[in-house]
Amino acid sequence: MNYWRMSFRIYRNNKPIEVWEQCKKQGIAAMGYYDADGIPIVGDCSKFSEEMFDAIWRASSINSPSAQSSLKHVAYHMKKGDIIYVKQGTEIVGKGKITRGYKYKPDIVKQDSVSWEHYLKVDWDENFKPFTLDLGANQHIVLKLDSERIHKIHKAEYDTNFVHDNIDEIMSAEEGKKYITEAIFRRRNSKLIKQKKANSDCRCEACGMRYEEVYGEIGKDYIIAHHLEPIGDRDENTKTRLDDIALVCSNCHDMLHRTNPPMSVQDLKIILTDKQVNNT
Repeated sequence: MNYWRMSFRIYRNNKPIEVWEQCKKQGIAAMGYYDADGIPIVGDCSKFSEEMFDAIWRASSINSPSAQSSLKHVAYHMKKGDIIYVKQGTEIVGKGKITRGYKYKPDIVKQDSVSWEHYLKVDWDENFKPFTLDLGANQHIVLKLDSERIHKIHKAEYDTNFVHDNIDEIMSAEEGKKYITEAIFRRRNSKLIKQKKANSDCRCEACGMRYEEVYGEIGKDYIIAHHLEPIGDRDENTKTRLDDIALVCSNCHDMLHRTNPPMSVQDLKIILTDKQVNNT
């Protein structure tokens, strides 16, 4: 079984046209490629070999290796049982299993100025949850995923499913959004968080409370990792450093998130200091 990433976007007059929803509705993965006059570069690929495909493409004088390889994948390499992930911009928005190999039918997809004829039958996952992930090689309509990319896409899919499955029915939309981003942050940075805790006395950086002093042994080493920069504002490829994490108690953590974006730890310390002064 092989894994593939496929895009269903085509440009007309420098404007993108998304054909994913149409393909999903029809239960297919389709594409086409044409010359300047709108004539298909190749016809029914089931009638000739892969070598003949290459010869026909060379004779067309179309210089687009990525388009050539993408159409070859659809016609000759993508098989029943293979998995397709759907790329739309910077997001992975769909997933499906190929149920039937290559077929050719002119106008199998017709949408706006798009007319495609090369296709595969696909059982698209109706419960798939989209996520943001850049695997590179964005010039390819169809990309066969290597082991490194498969690992990345499986990890992102697992993270997304994990947090959704645990909060869908028990949290409000706004609280759920906060939980999702922070849960993913903690899962992806667990080693860094452990290092941060190992270098501290687990005292809240806002109010100074230490759980062990209040609750005894049960509170030993307990503290919450809080990201100083709003997680949703970060590029997913930005590396987290020790200085990006603050250790706070649960009460202060909740107060930090009472504002949107979250207030800084320093601002919360000022609020607590002012309150202490006013109470004396």
